[in-house]
Amino acid sequence: MTVTAKCFETAQGMSDYQAERELQEALRVYQMTPAARFTWLQETWGRLQDSAAFFNADARRASAAARCYATMDEKNRFEDERELRQALQIRLAYQK
Repeated sequence: MTVTAKCFETAQGMSDYQAERELQEALRVYQMTPAARFTWLQETWGRLQDSAAFFNADARRASAAARCYATMDEKNRFEDERELRQALQIRLAYQK
């Protein structure tokens, strides 16, 4: 299994990219016929609910803690590993 991720130079760049993706999806859904929108919602709703439930359950398990890093590289490594673990958990949950 290959996992690829888009990289951004700034948080604002990532935010702009996500906002554009959401806008394009909203426009696509808005232009659908009522029957097509109903089908889209049937196909998508379960995944949306599963993702929300997964992250909500994961958030309850996590305990609040402050972290200190000696370098930005160490911080970035920690975040990359955490994101990879979360992506893997989501992927494995969908395979069940």
